[in-house]
Amino acid sequence: MAEAWQGPPKQGLYDPQFEKEACGVGFIAAIDGRRNHKIVRDAQRLAICMNHRGACACDNDTGDGAGVLTAIPHDFYYAKLKDEQNVQLPAYGRYATGIFFLDKLHHQESETSFAAVAEELDLSVLAWRTVPTNNSSIGAVAKNSEPFMRQVFVTVKTPVPDEELDRIFFVLRKRASHRIPAPGKRFYICSLSRRTVTYKGQLTSDQLWTYFPDLLDPLYDTYLALVHTRFSTNTFPSWERAHPLRMIAHNGEINTLRGNVNFMKAREGIMKNEEFDYNLKTVYPVVEPNLSDSGSLDCVLEFLVHAGNRKLPEAVMTMVPEAWQNDPTMPEEKRDYYHWAACTMEPWDGPALVSFTDGRFIGAILDRNGLRPSRFYITKDNMIVMASEVGVYDIDPADVVFKSRLKPGRMLLVDTEEKKMVQDVELKLEIATSRPHSEWLREQITMDDLRKAHLEAGRLAKPKYEPSGLSDKRLPLYGYSTETIHLLLLPMINNKKEALGSMGNDVPLACLSNFAPLIYEYFKQLFAQVTNPPIDPFREKIVMSLQCPVGPEDNILMPSSRQVHRLWLKHPVLSIADLEVLKQTSHRQWSSHVIDITFPASEGVPGFLKKLQSICDEADEASKGHQIIILSDRLAGKDRVPVSSVLALGAPPTAVNVTGAIHHHLIESRFRMKVALVVESAEAREVHHICVLLGYGADAICPYLALELASSLRDQGILDTTLSDEAIYQNYAQAMQTGIRKVMAKMGISTLQSYKGAQIFEAVGLAEDVIDKAFRGTPSRLGGVNLEMLALEAFERHRNAYRPSPDSLILRDTGKYHWRAGGEKHLNEPASIAALQESAVNKNKTAYEMFRESTMESIRHCMLRGHLDLRTLDQPLSLDEIEPASEIVKRFATGAMSFGSISLEAHQTLAIAMNKVGGKSNTGEGGEDPERYLDEHKRSAIKQVASGRFESPPPTWLTRTTCRSRWRRARSPAKVANFPGTYKVTTDIAKTRHSVPGVGLISPPPHHDIYSIEDLAELIYDLKCANPMARISVKLVSEVGVGVVASGVAKGKAEHIVVSGHDGGTGASSWTGIKNAGLPWELGIAETHQVLVLNNLRSRIVLQADGNIRTGFDVVVAALLGADEIGFQYGAADRDGLKKFTGQPEHVINYLFMLAEEVREYMAKLGIRTFQELIGRTDMLKVIENGTQKARMLNLNLILQNALHMRPGVNIKGGSEAQDFQLDQRLDNILIEKAKPVIDGTQKTVDIEMKICNEDRAFTCTLSYHISCKYQEDGLPEGSHINIRLTGSAGQSFCAFLAKGITVTLAGDANDYVGKGLSGGIIVIYPPKSSPFESHLNVIAGNVCLYGATTGRAYMRGIASERFAVRNSGAIAVVEGVGDHGCEYMTGGVVLILGLTGRNFAAGMSGGIAYVWDIDGKFSMRCNPEMVELCKLEDKEDVDLVKQLLKEFHELTESLVAEQLINEFDVRRKEFVKVFPYEYQRVLKQKAVEVPVNQPVQNHEPKIQDIEDTVSDAAAEQKKADRALDKLRGFMKYPRETGVYRPAEKRLKDWDEIYNFSHVRKGLRVQAARCMDCGVPFCQSNSHGCPLGNIIPKWNLLVFQNQWRQALSQLLQTNNFPEFTGRVCPAPCEGACVLGISEPSVTIKNIECAIIDHAFENGWIVPQVPAVRTGKRVAVVGSGPAGMACASQLNKAGHSVTVFERNDRIGGLLQYGIPTMKLSKAVVQRRVDLMAAEGIAFKTNVNVGKDISAKELSEEYDAVVLTTGATWPRDLPLPGRQLGGIHFAMEFLEGWQKKQLGANHEGPHAKDKHVIIIGGGDTGCDCIATSLRQGAASITTFEILPEPSLKRTPDNPWPQWPRVFRVDYGHEEVKVRYGSDPRVFSIMTQEFLDNGKGHVEGVKTVNVEWKKDDTGRWQMNQVPNSEKVFKADLVLLAMGFLGPERAIGDQLELTLDARSNFSTTDYKTNVPNVFAAGDCRRRPVSGSVGHIGGSPGRPSGRRVLAPDPFGPAWARWDNPTEPARHILPRLGDRQL
Repeated sequence: MAEAWQGPPKQGLYDPQFEKEACGVGFIAAIDGRRNHKIVRDAQRLAICMNHRGACACDNDTGDGAGVLTAIPHDFYYAKLKDEQNVQLPAYGRYATGIFFLDKLHHQESETSFAAVAEELDLSVLAWRTVPTNNSSIGAVAKNSEPFMRQVFVTVKTPVPDEELDRIFFVLRKRASHRIPAPGKRFYICSLSRRTVTYKGQLTSDQLWTYFPDLLDPLYDTYLALVHTRFSTNTFPSWERAHPLRMIAHNGEINTLRGNVNFMKAREGIMKNEEFDYNLKTVYPVVEPNLSDSGSLDCVLEFLVHAGNRKLPEAVMTMVPEAWQNDPTMPEEKRDYYHWAACTMEPWDGPALVSFTDGRFIGAILDRNGLRPSRFYITKDNMIVMASEVGVYDIDPADVVFKSRLKPGRMLLVDTEEKKMVQDVELKLEIATSRPHSEWLREQITMDDLRKAHLEAGRLAKPKYEPSGLSDKRLPLYGYSTETIHLLLLPMINNKKEALGSMGNDVPLACLSNFAPLIYEYFKQLFAQVTNPPIDPFREKIVMSLQCPVGPEDNILMPSSRQVHRLWLKHPVLSIADLEVLKQTSHRQWSSHVIDITFPASEGVPGFLKKLQSICDEADEASKGHQIIILSDRLAGKDRVPVSSVLALGAPPTAVNVTGAIHHHLIESRFRMKVALVVESAEAREVHHICVLLGYGADAICPYLALELASSLRDQGILDTTLSDEAIYQNYAQAMQTGIRKVMAKMGISTLQSYKGAQIFEAVGLAEDVIDKAFRGTPSRLGGVNLEMLALEAFERHRNAYRPSPDSLILRDTGKYHWRAGGEKHLNEPASIAALQESAVNKNKTAYEMFRESTMESIRHCMLRGHLDLRTLDQPLSLDEIEPASEIVKRFATGAMSFGSISLEAHQTLAIAMNKVGGKSNTGEGGEDPERYLDEHKRSAIKQVASGRFESPPPTWLTRTTCRSRWRRARSPAKVANFPGTYKVTTDIAKTRHSVPGVGLISPPPHHDIYSIEDLAELIYDLKCANPMARISVKLVSEVGVGVVASGVAKGKAEHIVVSGHDGGTGASSWTGIKNAGLPWELGIAETHQVLVLNNLRSRIVLQADGNIRTGFDVVVAALLGADEIGFQYGAADRDGLKKFTGQPEHVINYLFMLAEEVREYMAKLGIRTFQELIGRTDMLKVIENGTQKARMLNLNLILQNALHMRPGVNIKGGSEAQDFQLDQRLDNILIEKAKPVIDGTQKTVDIEMKICNEDRAFTCTLSYHISCKYQEDGLPEGSHINIRLTGSAGQSFCAFLAKGITVTLAGDANDYVGKGLSGGIIVIYPPKSSPFESHLNVIAGNVCLYGATTGRAYMRGIASERFAVRNSGAIAVVEGVGDHGCEYMTGGVVLILGLTGRNFAAGMSGGIAYVWDIDGKFSMRCNPEMVELCKLEDKEDVDLVKQLLKEFHELTESLVAEQLINEFDVRRKEFVKVFPYEYQRVLKQKAVEVPVNQPVQNHEPKIQDIEDTVSDAAAEQKKADRALDKLRGFMKYPRETGVYRPAEKRLKDWDEIYNFSHVRKGLRVQAARCMDCGVPFCQSNSHGCPLGNIIPKWNLLVFQNQWRQALSQLLQTNNFPEFTGRVCPAPCEGACVLGISEPSVTIKNIECAIIDHAFENGWIVPQVPAVRTGKRVAVVGSGPAGMACASQLNKAGHSVTVFERNDRIGGLLQYGIPTMKLSKAVVQRRVDLMAAEGIAFKTNVNVGKDISAKELSEEYDAVVLTTGATWPRDLPLPGRQLGGIHFAMEFLEGWQKKQLGANHEGPHAKDKHVIIIGGGDTGCDCIATSLRQGAASITTFEILPEPSLKRTPDNPWPQWPRVFRVDYGHEEVKVRYGSDPRVFSIMTQEFLDNGKGHVEGVKTVNVEWKKDDTGRWQMNQVPNSEKVFKADLVLLAMGFLGPERAIGDQLELTLDARSNFSTTDYKTNVPNVFAAGDCRRRPVSGSVGHIGGSPGRPSGRRVLAPDPFGPAWARWDNPTEPARHILPRLGDRQL
């Protein structure tokens, strides 16, 4: 049970370690050190003015924390102690004091213990004082946990120097903090110092001053005051965590905390300080346990100051360095200092404003990217005021001498002893030159040094590469797949970057996978959201670095040259050559030790565990004598199994006292800082793998197998043959570096040095023991696999690699990235997609049920919820009692997809559908046109806004709607939101997004407008002000801690929260992000619900689950876990807009209502009447106990924790309590009242004068809302004006979304977000006229001004801070200087800058123009040149525009700079630079010559690029241009080949094969280029496509690449006889081809046939005789396709196979049922001969059941497989059936084939006869073609069904087999010969007519018509008076077969099924050793291969040519010898 002062313990999915915070911070100081009580009062004002930056708990009275640190008020304390205790204090500075948080029960015990510790240090406690408090105004939550506050006064017994005194008091506090705390005893020291004292608590900023009466006493004086107001994500009491701490007040977040703390712990083994008289170990651990990131930072800073020979400013510089690595403007001395400091400590990285003081110095430092606001003033009376905002200090503007802001990485410092403010440049130069750092750096070791020494020692320069290739056994050993190579590895080498994939991860988690995933896949990358912004690693790579020192670290406490005696690596990916250098080095007495991490396979699982122990021991020993430890799996092979590198690196065995292998073990033993850990790994090849290794402590990695494989692929021609090994490595390393940066950036981490060891991951599915012993500190909330299971998976991979298998022809494709038949299950799989299409389009409930069943099957395999079930009632409620579907669908919403990412038609269709049902659709970030948002039927109810991201303007938000601030999942900084301008940004899109047609749009990452939780709170406030009627929603992504973040969002006043799962997403991203970031929504929703309830915030929030939610079961589970609403991801593809898009709102509505009805059925079974009753009822869920062994190891109980058990009695009805925005207190209300006459149109102009302060936020937002309500985007009518004149300091978001017609003039200054989303208004800001400073040297506006501005003007006389005009797309602005990242991502508008800019100007700027006055001539060094050209100001247009803007600026602001430039313009003009984006230039040139901007080309959706793709690679682009065929767009460019047959007029004259092989071969690569390589290739789906699961996309790609041998291997992996299927299969694969939705499908059969024929021609197909025979004998009865396939497969397995055939030749149907011209008998014989050569015995003319008893056969052989086929033909018992001339089709075809092959066989012949063929399909067509060649007089075919349409009908949606009118080869030939198609449709035979001689002479028929009855079933009716007689001499019945002949079944006494087939289970009959396969075990649907009849769309070729046990089963990757699984256990062979 937690104590009252402690927060709730870890419970459910809540974990307190993920609590986050953000804050308002500031200080006031007298630079000259003068004391004054006024400073305390000013600090009070400062804190209260930042109250909005803090937050309150659920009671709205308990603050998250506030505090103040001041100098010790000596006179005040002296008087108090004298009066109250008669104690006389020593002089100021000779004693220490501090406030303690204690509990009344134990306080005396604690005080006694403290005094005892003091005595040890020769200190004495002078007095204890109870701190006066007044708790009358604090909240109930805070009061409940209020501490008993005691203040101590301590002094030394004997005099010591001041510096030593500080150290003693530091040691006292540390020792007391370590020793005194105990369970149940409260003990916390706020501070203990001889200079400063801290007052703080769980208070709001205004409560702080009344709670502590001390602070109000006039005697309480100080010369400095540091204040802090806290915004915590949680509401739980935390008096201790309030700031200031001992030395800092921190606004920010340390992202790398775990690594920083671990490394600090490891340094305890090497730290020494001879000057430190006290044992250092007594102050260890340096970082006390269970501290926040701020607390940890404070501990280390304090330690460095007191024990590290550093003054406070240098200690801060060491921990929070500038971005020095890539800054060309930095002085060399400072760079060298930072370089040296980097060798002593990794940065504490993250967005941070750290204010610090030790009583002498007071200052602040900003993180390297400037991700926190910081502004300061200096006054005439020598005061300095620094705060997160301006306007927090009351002062006459005339008294302010300087206004500025803290720049990224810069330090603000006041030295109160020296009585001066120290400039950053001066300070750091002084520190940099205080020691000879540059000289020391010459002792640095580099790889160049080691390489040089390596060569000088006579060692080999080039290492030996092991041979590799796609057949390398190491590939399956380390989990490689063909996808790994083609999707990941090859693009990295070819393009120097990762490939992109489509977002949404629908495969099983690693803990649910059956494919032995590597351990890396159990880890999910964490990412920044809300509390912590990500970084753009491309546009802002200036702040990022992968450089790292590795190897022995020296004592950090004694600065010297020894700190640089480390190896400096530029990046962590080593080449094979460099690894060899490290292995053999002896340079400067360095040496390395290689630890083999493989073990003998013979030792089994115990060997795995034993090896882990030995790795620890060996590393321990090696660290004592070597500088480098190399973990290597090089020795893995047939006899040795590797331990995973990351497990070896971070995972210990189960042995006692061993807490971590290598990294963790060495941290605990304090040896980690003495060695470099290098990994030589074959398994690591992906970005994620490298990141996991780095995150768990690796210093460098050599992915040798990836490099060796690439080298071999180069030699084989798969990679560019001109690439050297070095070039391969460099390309791969560059791609890897880019990927690592992206992963770091999405967590907001700038440097690899900080990322290493930081463990920024969550484990999903690893057992607690694995985590505790291997990855300590990593969250793993579901339990899961243990070390034994990991060992078993390692052995499974080893068996896959080295176990002989005749079917393992290729490296397996597990289908991890794209669905593949037989691979990993996917939620998006063909059967469910097809059923969904049919159900939605046709409102088909049967199809919906098929969709539900198929999807549930996938869910059971893929999703966490699949392992949950519902606790249903025995007797369900009546559906009449259940809430109607019409109410349930109102809780549904669509996903966020922008118009542009999908078509307008698709976007609008979704909106119309959702509006009709009362649900909600989402605009996405692209906004809506007025035509839509003003139409209540077409507009989207959810307006997705991220300030100006993609400029969704305020008028679109006017309805009572939901405004959603989407915190983007940081998979890649811009994720899908980069729209290439050349072909994506059309006129419509540009108009909607307020940008320029043809100019690319790059969406900024969220750090531009949301730095932290309080900034998100500001955005929420802005949106509420911009539309008070809207519901404000925030979108989060599921990850560990998302509930804590959601709690903070709720406190930030959001009204709606969406939690999205990792399976969602609508665009493109790198595969690393798609597969390895984010978690299932089940975890996110459950955690969010639990934590909101725990915080009593649930009633304020409507919670929505978003992700791959498909079925009613999903919806119910989401609700039971806590979701109020459900979001759906609709994949509405945009092919070419309206032309191809056929979706209708009704389709969406149909689906939603069927879904809702399913939900109702579940509710009835649960006994729940309303949806609201479902929410949070986790007691109705239970864990399914079945499933795989891995799945059963998961512990889902945390998900099922009932939140109301965690905090009973809480209101959990979402949205039932309104958030209080205090809109009634807004200054806008007065403004609106005064402007009302102009808005109403009764007055043209109004002039308003007002005062404004920083608490007046979002000023004019609501005014603009009222204007937009009446005038929409147009703003006020021409001639109407609202003129507002202000004085003061404006709050955040000043004039955000300002509408046209409003002009605001401010004499003063402003905070962040000025003019955000500016929409036509005019903003003028200038300093008050009384201000004495020069405006161009002072800051007048905060960060992110004009973000997302669309129109309007802004004039700012002064400097604007960082990120000015980011994403400006149309506004005009003039300013006198800007900070870093100015004009970033700008797409339009004009910016004139009359002064200096910061770094990285114009990064990502694709449009608009900037004019910069380059005062110092160094602008080019500060500009990012990637997308812009720097031009001179020469064109008259430009000159006139600049002059005009200067004139306007001067008139409006009286700018002296503008005046000077106007007067000196002719002279100064040459100093101006025009920043002109290349894309914008192209567009303007096009306009000049009236060339329209490109529209989307042809019939496709243009590619959406990742953000990095906009950084062009010239070499790669050229290579693409040189490519002759375009595989990427081949499906659009190239038509389908239709001429696959020889000309009909020629072929009908012979019996040769009909195929035009030579013509087809010429165009094969073009046809292969048409294959899109779909993510879900329906062509290989056995539900609609290929029943064999042929790997069609892969062989198409290989044919395109001319890799015929590999294409053959892919083909043979799943298809025994492709020469047959390629000729006679009806090609369901082509019918299911995705391209067939809108274009002719890909030609598949021809390519298949060409591959195998090419192989035979080249001699590649040779007999493969099994190396070992098992001794088992198998008889196969029947030699048709099923029999031959069965024989082939069993023979490969080593069994002796005999095939019995009753005919005189082998082949069955292939030999005698298919005509020669369709399948040459030479082709059949070629295969038979090959099989005979492989050892299969064939016996012909043996009729089993007649010539030999089937019973005897079963007794003679170990197994018998019946593959007799279905040879019992369907008859037509009509009058006259007995007449001569009526034959079954097979009788006709077989007789002729035998005659052609030379047999003396007289069968039916068609010469000169009138032939009638009854039945269509392939068999009928074969009869047509054979009769034609025999010389028939006429040919007619009867088909009872109506003539199919030329195109699919609505009831035949894709991907069903297309029931369309087809002209096959026989039909075409008849038409050529006789002039018409032979088929007659809708006709029924009534009678066969006798010629009087017992022979048929005609057929009597009647026409029929087909109509649906009331039930929707088709009914056939005869057409009156339509009888007709057709002349006939020969009638052929081609109507299919009824089943197998009975003789064999009778003899064996086999059980038959209802259709008279042999009844089987897993192909086993009721007789133990008898099996059945093919059509004899189920009824075929036609009489011969490929006939389409019976159930339309189910070609029998699927059955005949691919019998179940031997076709689809072999495509299953888990066991390629699948058929033997069913047959061989009966033979006793269980080891197969």
